Amino acid sequence: MATHPGKHPIIVLALGALLCLGACGNAATPASNSASAQNETEATNETATTPQATINSQTIDLASVDNARQLGGYVGEGGRIVKDGVLLRTATLAKATDADIARLKDTYHLAEVIDFRMTREIDPAPDPQIDGVKNLNLRIIDEEALAQATQELIPEDKEKLASGDTLEKYQVYTKLGIIGDQMYVNFLSNDAGKQGYAAMFQELLALPEGESLLFHCTQGKDRTGCAAMLILSALGVDEDTIMADYLLTNEFNAELIAQERQQLIDSGIKDEDLDTVMIGMDQVYPQTMANGLDWLKQTYGSVTGYITQELGVTQDQIAQLQDKFLS
Repeated sequence: MATHPGKHPIIVLALGALLCLGACGNAATPASNSASAQNETEATNETATTPQATINSQTIDLASVDNARQLGGYVGEGGRIVKDGVLLRTATLAKATDADIARLKDTYHLAEVIDFRMTREIDPAPDPQIDGVKNLNLRIIDEEALAQATQELIPEDKEKLASGDTLEKYQVYTKLGIIGDQMYVNFLSNDAGKQGYAAMFQELLALPEGESLLFHCTQGKDRTGCAAMLILSALGVDEDTIMADYLLTNEFNAELIAQERQQLIDSGIKDEDLDTVMIGMDQVYPQTMANGLDWLKQTYGSVTGYITQELGVTQDQIAQLQDKFLS
């Protein structure tokens, strides 16, 4: 549900961070953890036999939509390949040009857009209404629970939210679970996330043949990244490839990330604190996804265990998804 700025000023500040999560993204973990996980990911990818995720292989070439790409080309169950141009992932569509919309309709035969954003993210930047295309909002973050958690912060943390200190604010956002290296665990474990991702799978099952579905949040990297991980897992894509696809955000956002990091340095943020802030901006770090995957495997035995046990997708439906989206 939406919050009311006049009644909850601290909540507005916290939810404003989520607008930045979209306009800025979410990334990181402490530098030591992210560097270690990066090295591990690079090492495993060197020996991977699946196709490499690249900008050229995954882009859908939208002029005014950030992080716009597709899940096609990866090897899935039984050696079959994820179909090109059917499963699309992007940042917000709010700035999509007429040419972008025409490309989505004419080239990709877009049938549906799933928006994972919160109400306060959507209100100032709604998706365009595209003729003949279904728009569905599936919120992954529980806005009411977030508002309650913000109200229950200790006075010191409320003061930090109200301050102008960037680092202090992001430290509180991490405590709230809005950002941080455990945020994907939060997305996947809360009721709103489970309901949202469960509904996403039902939309995928209902998608007509020959048409595409696009899913996004604000920056197309965290809530969207978890969605891509779940979909690719259901299709039988290996974990190394899923991680490589996730990390493509850093290539699509490379120029923006460099600008943001320099702005933070210029504002006085120390090198050792950059990752704490960049987790709320446009960079992603492998440890964040690794933590989510580890939690799924420890709790449910596998990602597909989570999909079947928590999201209500049956093994028969997983087989249907594989038949529909693999060739």
